[in-house]
Order: sequence, then C-alpha cells, then structure tokens
Amino acid sequence: MATSTAVLQGLSSPFLAGVKSSRSLLAGSKVASVAAFTPKRLVTVAAVATKKSWLPGVRAGGNLIDPEWLDGSLPGDYGFDPLGLGKDPAFLKWYREAELIHGRWAMTAVVGIFVGQAWSGVPWFEAGAAPGAVAPFSFGSLLGTQLLLMGWVESKRWVDFFNPDSQSIEWATPWSRTAENFANSTGEQGYPGGKFFDPLGVAGELRNGVYVPDEAKLERLKLAEIKHARLAMVAMLVFYFEAGQGKTPLGALGL
Repeated sequence: MATSTAVLQGLSSPFLAGVKSSRSLLAGSKVASVAAFTPKRLVTVAAVATKKSWLPGVRAGGNLIDPEWLDGSLPGDYGFDPLGLGKDPAFLKWYREAELIHGRWAMTAVVGIFVGQAWSGVPWFEAGAAPGAVAPFSFGSLLGTQLLLMGWVESKRWVDFFNPDSQSIEWATPWSRTAENFANSTGEQGYPGGKFFDPLGVAGELRNGVYVPDEAKLERLKLAEIKHARLAMVAMLVFYFEAGQGKTPLGALGL
C-alpha cells in the first residue's frame, strides 16, 4: 500500500510534470516545423463595391430608394428610378440611349446660348427672329423638310440600336471609301469612338491606323459625360422658365 502511494506521488512529481511538458514542447515544435514547410495558399477576397444611392443615409423605402433592377453597373447609376421605367432591361437600355442623346444636345445648347448672347447680345429665344423679313419658303415647307431629314437620321439610329453596326455601310461614307471609319470602335452602344468620333484621341489612340480605346479613360469619361449631361438638361429647363419671363441666363446673373 505504501509502495502504491509512493508511485502515485511520483507520477504527480515535478520531475514527471517536466517530462510531460518537454514532450508537449517537442510535439509542438514538430507541428510548427510541419506547418513551416506546408505550402501556403494565397486567398484573394474581392470587395463588393458599395451601391451608390441618390438619397444617402436612407435605408428604407424599397424600390423607391434602392430599385433592384439598377445594380450600379451603368455610369452614373445612383438608383434613381421612382417610376420603375427601367424594370425591363430592353427599356433600360433604350432610356440610357435617350438620356445620352438628349444630354449631348443639352450640353451643346447651353454652350451655344451663353456664347451666342455674349457674342451678339441677342437673347437666345430671339436669335431666329427677323421682323419684316420675307421668308424664302413657308413654315410648312420648313417643318416638313426638318421632319423628313431628322426622321431619316432618327430611323437610322433606331435601326442601329436594335441591330448594332448595321448602318456602317460604304455608301454612307463616300469620302472615306471604307465602312470601318464609322463603325463602333468601342463595342458599346452610344460610344462609337474611332478616328472620326474621337479625332483628338481623348478616349483612345491610333495604332498603325487602327483606333484602340483606352478602357480606363473611357469609363472615367462616360461618368463625367453623364453627369454634365444631366446638369445641362436641368439648366435648359431653367432657361425655358427664364425665357417665359423674358429673361436670359446672363441677364438673370446680372451680366
């Protein structure tokens, strides 16, 4: 009995405890050495871009604030579609095309209004007026000619929208002798690029006579364009209200 008690006390002695700890350290070192020689895998975690909102700080509201059909992939997409016009992907594509066209016209008009009035002093809404002048043709002839020409151009754009590059044909570019000069060089609807639509090489460059778009520049310019286009359309709306009161943009600014 005394011997068994001594054995039990010996098993719990500091000496054996030290042996156990040494074995634990040895086992730990082996695990560490194995881990050191184990090939490591590099795991790359892609951060999901935060979806921008036209009303920051507001989380509720459903599709009014954060419509599910707008995923932020379009340039300038801040989730603003309170009427749900873009639920259908085909309509969304068409509305973006319409926004681009109207925005480009508005930007051109805003510059023309300011420059025209600063140059001549004539308000933009009176620029075409010539009291007492005899028109060489009737108003109906002018309207019919404009509808015919603009209708032809818009019909070509309509067909090209549903069948991209179908309107880049040689008879439309007789001076260039080739259809490639007016073909879509970026592959994206509404952004043709090329040496005729981007002669300064703002969004690309010519390499051996071939236009090569710069994707990074193109994305930045698309965002900048849509922002300026929206601002110009709002500005034109303000100009119309001012014109109804007989005022001009420069006059409203006191210039």
